Amino acid sequence: MMQNIRFLFFSWIYLQVYLPNQNRCCACAFQANYKCNTSNVPLLKTKRVDNVKKLGVITQLSGHQRGGAVNNTGADGDRPWLTALTSPTKIASTIRNEFQVRLAADPDFVKKSIVEIFLAAGSQLTAEVGRRGMSRMLPEIDFVIAGLFTAIAGKYYAMWRVARTVSDDRDNQRNGERKSSSNKSRVAQTTSSWRSNVPNNAFQTTLLDGETRPTMIQRIYAFIIPMPSLFQAGFIASAFGYGFTALLIALRTLLVPAYEAATVNMNILHACLYTGGFMAIVSNVRYQVLQGVIEPKIIDKLFAKTPNLRASTIFLVRLGNGLLGSYLAISGMKIM
Repeated sequence: MMQNIRFLFFSWIYLQVYLPNQNRCCACAFQANYKCNTSNVPLLKTKRVDNVKKLGVITQLSGHQRGGAVNNTGADGDRPWLTALTSPTKIASTIRNEFQVRLAADPDFVKKSIVEIFLAAGSQLTAEVGRRGMSRMLPEIDFVIAGLFTAIAGKYYAMWRVARTVSDDRDNQRNGERKSSSNKSRVAQTTSSWRSNVPNNAFQTTLLDGETRPTMIQRIYAFIIPMPSLFQAGFIASAFGYGFTALLIALRTLLVPAYEAATVNMNILHACLYTGGFMAIVSNVRYQVLQGVIEPKIIDKLFAKTPNLRASTIFLVRLGNGLLGSYLAISGMKIM
């Protein structure tokens, strides 16, 4: 038990101290043979602002701007990752933008998210009842809650990470304007980074700009790029779930010597590595196929004229996807 607690402590240190420093140069490493070089940062483009032409003032606009907003290059201007990590406003803005491009690609994304959360919670509750029995659900409600949060976080993040995306142009549509060359230029600037030139889902029709069709290499990258973040999410979710459970068992055993745990003790490190690998590979492929092929290209086309039947079919397919994922995860865990 002490080994598991020590493992969780050092894992937390790794995630808080070492990993952020490694992520600092990930984009540069991709573009410069894993050698960080500030010359790889996209050159700032300049644009003369109309209302200050007489003053000759040139406003610098970053290639990563969105919607014409000026990117202030202060102390952290060349390190946007640091600003995003330290500013709650930046984090909220990033989540909002990511949600908008997913909603633009799939108008039913909110409904599907709710279905996914309820299915994850329902399948986990069923597993907890089968493991503990109804008589021990309330006395061990802390274990149940920890398992619920772990299952929901892991499954929903897998869905979120590989969902289809497309640029959101609803502001132009409200004003009755057609997509102009300036708008295309803005979208091109938004998608100027190497990561934005890879589709979020390997099977989506276009890239983020809504026009460019992905190449075969870009579709292959769409399977590979999410793997590190999915592995990290699975590792953290598993460490929290199994680690918190192990801590609760240790406390109850210390306070109530007669207590007997209903779960089997396991190596937390092995469980975390397995869960991370499972999400990076199995969950990655399942949700890519589900959200890129089965739903948009099969179900939506077959039941386009019957919305109720379409919604029921999506629910059943997602239920089957969740049961398949649980079966594969449990089978692999038993082999370990």
